[in-house]
Amino acid sequence: MSELHFSDEQLNAFIDHELSQAEQLEILQAAADSDPLRSRLVQLQYLKALTRAAYPLTGQPSRQQTRAWTGGGFTRYLAAAAMGALSLFAVHSMTDQAPSGATSAQKPLASLDRMQQAQTRVVFHISSDNRDDAALLLDQVELVLKEHRASGRPLRLEVVANNQGLRLMQRNRSPFPERIRQLSETYPNLVFAACGSTLERLTKATGEQIQILPEAVIIRSGVSYITRRQQTGWAYIKV
Repeated sequence: MSELHFSDEQLNAFIDHELSQAEQLEILQAAADSDPLRSRLVQLQYLKALTRAAYPLTGQPSRQQTRAWTGGGFTRYLAAAAMGALSLFAVHSMTDQAPSGATSAQKPLASLDRMQQAQTRVVFHISSDNRDDAALLLDQVELVLKEHRASGRPLRLEVVANNQGLRLMQRNRSPFPERIRQLSETYPNLVFAACGSTLERLTKATGEQIQILPEAVIIRSGVSYITRRQQTGWAYIKV
């Protein structure tokens, strides 16, 4: 299928997880066979990263977004594999070269020359408590970590959880505590960070005594933290 089959509106909706499962998979399968389509997706994702650096992130997934990745195990793993490849492609593109024609949009970020360094720096962001979103996130994170270790390229990778995404890092609530533990033990260059503002808000709203997994650190504000990372040249991927 030609990459010209998809409009920018469709691709933006894809990046924001606003399409149906069937539509998501159609684009994923097309992107797997099309370098130009993958490039378009990366460019659109990059422009969204610039926008998020300039304006506050809401971090509130829509109901449609939450449903987009639900489904059977095979479907999730197909989506995870394709999205993981796209994430890896995006990481390389955003850290190895700056897209052309974005001079005015670059103002919210520090000089993009900082991206031209040997060490790759990536921050992943999750704000949903949807189990499939969490699984997809960990699949992508592990793929990027494995690829960089195999190639010998230095990497710093952080996973920031805020809003309902905090549940991923909550004791007795996380759907994948053992996998987080294994990833943390295997990759010392990986940091899990839980939003302190969300923790405080949820504690007040629900009365829960929320404890965070020992593998995670608590940061003051997830949104502010991500914005600072973007301003210093980190690649940003929202799941």
